[in-house]
Amino acid sequence: MSEHDAAVDEVRAEVDARGVARIEIDRQHRMNALNGAATRTIMDALGEWSQRDDVRVVIIDGVGGSFSTGADVIDIAQTAGGNPTGGLDATQARGVISGGSELARAVRAVPVPVIASVDGPAVGIGASLAMAADLVYATERSYFLLAFINIGLMPDGGASMLVASSIGRARANTMALLGEKLPAAEAFGAGLLSGLVADRAALDATVDKVIGKLAGTSTSALRLTKAALDAHTMGDFEAALDRELDGQTELLQSAEFQAAMAAFAGSATS
Repeated sequence: MSEHDAAVDEVRAEVDARGVARIEIDRQHRMNALNGAATRTIMDALGEWSQRDDVRVVIIDGVGGSFSTGADVIDIAQTAGGNPTGGLDATQARGVISGGSELARAVRAVPVPVIASVDGPAVGIGASLAMAADLVYATERSYFLLAFINIGLMPDGGASMLVASSIGRARANTMALLGEKLPAAEAFGAGLLSGLVADRAALDATVDKVIGKLAGTSTSALRLTKAALDAHTMGDFEAALDRELDGQTELLQSAEFQAAMAAFAGSATS
């Protein structure tokens, strides 16, 4: 099976007769962590749907009890393994971080509302993926985590802007500088979520209700309303991606990150 075929199996993307487009991440063996192939599959689907007039709403979901635990560290470690020094060179580092930036950019480029359906952990680029959506619904057992600092990195995928603009400077600093979890209940209270529900069944019912409302609304009105809101709230998004790209490219080559990767590789083989 090719890398592309495997990615298609692990990321399902389809559009129904109502114009409801859905992405389901199904890499349960990695808690829905995203490798390069899965990331490209998501971006390809979002790019195609952005050009289609019949798509009215997009849903991004993770199955099996996780939304996404972020970038697949095994994938990064394998990339680093191609370097004789055991780390990432500048080109490799920029390629790794570019994937997260382009993923967040692909979400924001969708002209109709994007819903993130979060059940379980949303970590790293998984948290960025959820927060890049227009509407975010989560179960009570979910949490959001920017754990980059713990392995010598910084938030990416636009998270440095998306978190701060949603929950404020103090709490964003706690998440990004201390690498602390933000439980769903606190995320809802802080304004990061559109809705908080008890469990997966309630999440599906809530998202279906929202889909029904959006699917019955003027698509032109949705597109123009989203564009107007983005113009006011997302003005610094591209600048944030540029800052993250430069900073993360440097950090991915650092001794601290290389040591973290070496420790991970050692634990994975022991």
